[in-house]
Amino acid sequence: MRVYRNLFKTFFILGALHQSIAIADNEIMAIVNGVEISKTKFEMLVTTQTSQGQPDTPEFRENLLDVMITREVLAQEALRRKLHEDPGVVQQLQATQEQLLLNALFTQIIQASEPDEKAKRAAYSKLKSDRGESKEYLTRHILVDDETTATNIIARIVAGESFESLASDFSIDTSTKNIGGKLDWAAPERFVKEFSDAMVSLTKGEMSQEPILSSFGFHIVELIDIREASFPTYDELADEIRKNLITQTRDELISALRDSAKIETFE
Repeated sequence: MRVYRNLFKTFFILGALHQSIAIADNEIMAIVNGVEISKTKFEMLVTTQTSQGQPDTPEFRENLLDVMITREVLAQEALRRKLHEDPGVVQQLQATQEQLLLNALFTQIIQASEPDEKAKRAAYSKLKSDRGESKEYLTRHILVDDETTATNIIARIVAGESFESLASDFSIDTSTKNIGGKLDWAAPERFVKEFSDAMVSLTKGEMSQEPILSSFGFHIVELIDIREASFPTYDELADEIRKNLITQTRDELISALRDSAKIETFE
């Protein structure tokens, strides 16, 4: 039944253009009350369904033809009842036809605006340039609930106790306390502002000398290392760049068409 429901949904969409598109085809799959079901239309529907994951099997093709015959019988009955003259039906058919034409237009735009390698390389270079210099920081921290505890921990670290062992004993950050408070490499924007501001002010190997208050609690931060942030390779971004360039071309066309159109609105 699911196959039938999906097929009927496809038929409803394609049926909106059925009366406006003539298909020249001498191969006939079936005739229903004198109306031919062409092989061209049949294969078009096979392609539509298989592109959505439907296996192309003899059983599927047999079911598809059966559904097409049923659809034709129902369509003829709808015409006999003059439903095609009903204002609501006419409006729906016009809306569906409009959507199909828009889909066809966008497909044509995509095919015509496929960016070449040079354009994609240029877009990649611009992305990389626009990002500018960026750094990543490797840190560790101890997070506690109150300032007094944080101040005491700082004093103990300055006196020679291990940052890692104190993180294990006192930190309430359960994701890092058992690994010495160590955080992954990250850019400053990954952290809350109070933490990142303190972090970028430190030099390599330096620890914050006062507790840092954030929405999470009081932090003690040590900067382990700094490095230049990596940027994705061209191959990693190529598909995204292609889609962005096509979208840009589409949006520019839409803007140009709107700008050249005579548009009147009424409140």
